[in-house]
Amino acid sequence: MKKLLSVVSIVATCFVLAGCSTMTPSTYAVNADNNVALRKLAGARVNVSNMVDASNFSANCRLMGPIEASNKRSIAQFVQDSFNDELKFADVYGTNVALDARLDHAEFSSTSGLTNGWWDLAATLKNPKTGASLSAQSRYEFPSGFDAATACTQTAQALTPAVQGLIKNAVTNPEFSNLVSK
Repeated sequence: MKKLLSVVSIVATCFVLAGCSTMTPSTYAVNADNNVALRKLAGARVNVSNMVDASNFSANCRLMGPIEASNKRSIAQFVQDSFNDELKFADVYGTNVALDARLDHAEFSSTSGLTNGWWDLAATLKNPKTGASLSAQSRYEFPSGFDAATACTQTAQALTPAVQGLIKNAVTNPEFSNLVSK
């Protein structure tokens, strides 16, 4: 019994000392392909004014701790800010058309095939003036690693390219130009 108690105490101590960390990706970086697609909307002035989070996102990564967006933003806020960064960089950001958005799905795995991971994202954009809307989805796969620390860090870092893919799928959709028209 003493031996079992000792083992349990050692394991519990290891968990307490290991604690948990928050894995945070770097800030968003605009994507060249998204920029090219958005520049075709020359003259448009658009922004994503509001993004509702309907994703039921679970931030926990293995036993390491949560995945959080940079600057203590939610994943929905990160996606909204990323859309607006892309619009600004392409010089089409403005207040003429304010899109409403909903993050429909946000999910990740750091254990796909044991050493790979993925992000699945889906969002809906809507022009409240015209009623036009479109949905976009993205799945981004990446090597994550075997141990929890590496895998969760890689998963956090993969958020930016996953969001870039989501935005690309939205802005290259043929309906996007109709969405951003008055």
